[in-house]
Amino acid sequence: MTQFQSPPSDLIPRRHWLAQLDLQLELRGKKTVLSHVRHQGPLRVQQPFYPEENGCCHIYLLHPPGGMVLGDLLQINIAAAPGATGLVTTPSAGKLYRTQGFAEVQRQEVHLIGASGSCLEWLPQETIVFNGANGRLHTRVDLQGDGQACVWDMVCLGRPASGEVFREGRCEQILEIYRDDRPLLIERNRFDGDDERLYARWGLNGAPVAGTFLATVKPNRDRVDALVEALDTLTPAAENEWGLTQKGELFIARYLGHSTRMCRRGFEYLWRELRPEITSTPAVTPRIWNT
Repeated sequence: MTQFQSPPSDLIPRRHWLAQLDLQLELRGKKTVLSHVRHQGPLRVQQPFYPEENGCCHIYLLHPPGGMVLGDLLQINIAAAPGATGLVTTPSAGKLYRTQGFAEVQRQEVHLIGASGSCLEWLPQETIVFNGANGRLHTRVDLQGDGQACVWDMVCLGRPASGEVFREGRCEQILEIYRDDRPLLIERNRFDGDDERLYARWGLNGAPVAGTFLATVKPNRDRVDALVEALDTLTPAAENEWGLTQKGELFIARYLGHSTRMCRRGFEYLWRELRPEITSTPAVTPRIWNT
């Protein structure tokens, strides 16, 4: 069983609590089960769901406070044993609330470990970064052997629907994927409130929503072209921009625009189209996405 470590005490803010969730997935017969669950603080999971014939374990991760305030630390660790398959999602958007003077960082650390023959899908809803927040979002995937993964990450700077612009604060976004300790992707983005990069054409060009979709799959050139055309049809507005690339064994899709709904729609489409190549099974949409 994978042994997860609690963060060093100097990373745990004095005024707020650590929330940690450790999950272990194991294949028993033809079904993946949650063989170990350990939680500390306000992080929970609902009873697993099994909507798929192959016994893939669907998990809904719950954070009852609904967001992170000054100095909070969320640590999520998920490990899949050989042959295990798991899909983890969230029922609502994550939130990084405004801090007081940006003195302490609001941290979310997600660590996924997939053994050979396993498949992990980390498909949360977006993270909304309130004006004045000071956030650090770090997702790391460690794959072993022929382990597979599909991960997406969506960030919304400010609250466009409420007219709130990300004028001050900071958000650091880190994505890492390794196979057998060899890096497939190491990416770090930093968004500073009212920085030139948020508005320049070579930056975000004024778009508050940025998303990245990653999957261990290699669609051919014709398939990629067809996916691009389909995304343009699904999200037709001019402010929705898509970029699809292949980096070694890693398929990467990026969204830049003004709508988390459009980003989510495109990512769900890519997931449904590519999942049979990742897990050898068709996509079955989690029921919570329809609520």
